[in-house]
Amino acid sequence: MNLGWIAAVLQPHDVAIHPNFRDESYSQEPVGQLASLVIGGDWRRPLHDGIIADEAVTYTERSFNTETIAEGAEGLIQQAFSRRRSDVARSTALVLLACCALAEMEEYEKCDSILTEMIARTGRSSHSRLARAALLQQRALRRRDAGRQYVEDVFEGARLLEGLDGSDFPRFSLGPGKTGSSAETIERIIYSLKRAAWSLTPHDLDDELPMPSFPSRMERLKRPLSDRLLRIAADRASHYSENTRRTFTRHFGRGTTVTVGQSPVDLFHETLAVELLGHAEVYKARKDLALLRLVQHAEGAESENLQDTLRLLRHAGATKELELALEFFRSAGPLSALSFDARQILLRRSSPTQLRVPELWVLRAAAEVMALPEAENAMQVVLESIAAGGPPDVAGSWQHAALRLGAAWQTAAVLANTCQKGDEVASLLLAEIRAENPYNELHDQSFAKALRSLPWDKMEAPLKAEWAAWLSSDQSERLPDTLEVVSIGTGHATFKGESLSGLSEIAMKLNTSFSDGATRLRADEVADAVAYVTEALDEIRGSAEHGSFAVGSRSASDICALLIVEYEEAHALWGPLSQFLTANRISRFDRSPAFERLARETPLMPPDVRMTLQGQGSDLLEGERHFSPWEETIVPYPSALRFLIAYDLIDEARIIAAVAELSGSRDLEAKREAARTLAASAARRTPSLLPFALQMSYETDVSIRANAARFLVPLSGNDGGLERIAAERLADLLNEDGLLIPLYVLRELTGMPHLPTNIARVVGRLAREHPSRQVRRAACEWQR
Repeated sequence: MNLGWIAAVLQPHDVAIHPNFRDESYSQEPVGQLASLVIGGDWRRPLHDGIIADEAVTYTERSFNTETIAEGAEGLIQQAFSRRRSDVARSTALVLLACCALAEMEEYEKCDSILTEMIARTGRSSHSRLARAALLQQRALRRRDAGRQYVEDVFEGARLLEGLDGSDFPRFSLGPGKTGSSAETIERIIYSLKRAAWSLTPHDLDDELPMPSFPSRMERLKRPLSDRLLRIAADRASHYSENTRRTFTRHFGRGTTVTVGQSPVDLFHETLAVELLGHAEVYKARKDLALLRLVQHAEGAESENLQDTLRLLRHAGATKELELALEFFRSAGPLSALSFDARQILLRRSSPTQLRVPELWVLRAAAEVMALPEAENAMQVVLESIAAGGPPDVAGSWQHAALRLGAAWQTAAVLANTCQKGDEVASLLLAEIRAENPYNELHDQSFAKALRSLPWDKMEAPLKAEWAAWLSSDQSERLPDTLEVVSIGTGHATFKGESLSGLSEIAMKLNTSFSDGATRLRADEVADAVAYVTEALDEIRGSAEHGSFAVGSRSASDICALLIVEYEEAHALWGPLSQFLTANRISRFDRSPAFERLARETPLMPPDVRMTLQGQGSDLLEGERHFSPWEETIVPYPSALRFLIAYDLIDEARIIAAVAELSGSRDLEAKREAARTLAASAARRTPSLLPFALQMSYETDVSIRANAARFLVPLSGNDGGLERIAAERLADLLNEDGLLIPLYVLRELTGMPHLPTNIARVVGRLAREHPSRQVRRAACEWQR
């Protein structure tokens, strides 16, 4: 048995072909070649010059490539269990490598099968115990990832490692750049595996440890890191340092620096190292690898493995980062990454024990680009998870059961909307709510989020009537968020009092009045709402004068603006609202919703209010500010700027200066606000702003490009040189990946009688070929 094979995957620097200490004879050693391949980077250089001495090395290299990973994994398995080769150490190393590839493809059953078979082939000698311990630790990690019981494998591996002595093992050759003995290498491997076993031991098992020498949680924290973990940490730090150096060169370098053959900085091999050890550090490593690739992509770098970032974030249990990445992919693409990951989940992780919240979020995000049979299959998978009690926790973390179950209901609702089975989910959800379980606020919020995703306008009348009847039950009072969504969906609002009181009640009544068949507010209800909102505005302004700020779920200024928009009787609110909006001591958080609604809807403004606001325009944009802890600090004040533009309270020169200031800021959010301002001013058809829009249409941030495209739409149909450029750029933008730009542009195209030929051609292609159902539908509507 050549234990160098195990060292090649668990302590590779000890046996690798060193890039700076060449030894021609050792360069042909398969152990050294495999170790160099596992380390990666500069250590792989010698492999390009020599002959690969073992097929296993070739298959390992293929398993590292996403396009050949399946071929590489299968080749490693065949090599590991070949009857022509009986070296247990070699077979163990190849099985560990194959498992990393299989886990990447989420073939956990196959992974478990080959590990179990290889464990059965190990004997009772010291070197066989070491191989068995490494295999057990690997199986523990993979079972943990698959949602299965794994602790017994951890403890059995730890028992096997107990009492092993490096001096009792057969000797093997070390790499030309390494001093010391193979016994010392074995000792380092033993300690690395012990550290891996400790890392996967749950914190609550201190009373059930497998043996007296197994350290408790506090003792484990005090033990030194293994040599392998320290080397991995050093390599990671080196990569981050190199990434910082390259970023510095891009920003501060003189002229254009061209580097030939420079690969992107990546953490794949450092992640592979902890995967092979079966160490819990792998979860952080997976997340860091995914985040690095995502950031590089956002900065414009090419990334061949971008679609794998979603899997890495799922396997890391990084739910928050995953949600942000999913929103990015939905908005900017690649949409193929969403489809790929969703299909892999349905193929490999569809059982209730494996379908966790991260997988649910991917299915929810990908629903828009699923084919109808895929969406139906996905919905049934999610409903099976709900029937089984909801998705399990991500290994090593805890989330309230209500939130996990809520994620399943939300995903089911979105998928039902896609495959036109909203009534099925609505019926199941109604039965769930009627079950009279001890629901709490988290359940209420989860139910409400799921119900918002259902197509209430397409719901069958009898089912909608059942939901309306539920509103009158005592149970509805205990689920206020759910009650509000159902009230809006059914068009029925129920109140205990005779008059409207409270911002939440007023908002619910207003929202419900917009439903099909619902009645508008009566004159007395409008009067009650006006009185209450006026009082609320005065209270907020008074508190602000004394430096007191509060965050509420309802915006008094937004409700006030909505009343003005919808009811002529509420126009008396213009006075108190204008005083509220011009009081700079009041936080922007309280004022911005009203500015935005008024800018969108532009209800008739009384002349005296207009004169007041026009005179205070500059103060609104750049006047004295008193910030609350959550206050935005962008100057000029974007929401106020859009309001002033909408009501023509600001001249063109001031608009240009404000947009230039926002777009030239280093703050990304300020640039986004500049683009939103351009989009909001599109109706003015101001050619002087066109250069700003063209420039922003090339920004890396998709929301900036999308809003710039909105500005280009009205100008693209005009004659003239700049307008033709706008049309050409708009056609290019419509060809980009993602949902945000096509949906924004198609919405702006509504009502336009004709378009330039190149844009009309792109819209026709979107109607036929775009992967998103929403985009196809919107493009078809414009064509009609």
